[in-house]
Amino acid sequence: MPLIAREHRPDADSIHYFARVLADQPQVSAELASAADRGLTVIEGHFNGRPLALLLAAPAAAGWQVTALVVHPASRQRGVGATLLREANRLLPGLTWPTELAPLARKAGLTG
Repeated sequence: MPLIAREHRPDADSIHYFARVLADQPQVSAELASAADRGLTVIEGHFNGRPLALLLAAPAAAGWQVTALVVHPASRQRGVGATLLREANRLLPGLTWPTELAPLARKAGLTG
């Protein structure tokens, strides 16, 4: 079953779930908790009905800017992040990402 990307506004369920999953990344949990107030959108990556990756994006002048991308620790190094970035690029017109995600963008086939 492929990774399914779902865009939505942050809600209490996703905030609670990812706060537990992201215990090793409290800065992302804090960003997710304030996402609704800041106008961020959430793209969740689901596999077999379970969320296992999260991308946060903020409105930007030419579209959207990735502010965070995280993958559940048990699913890291399996291409999940690259797939989620590729799907987010499809869902959010004008998506850009910070330079630290450039290798992942190359892996996703989004840059040369």
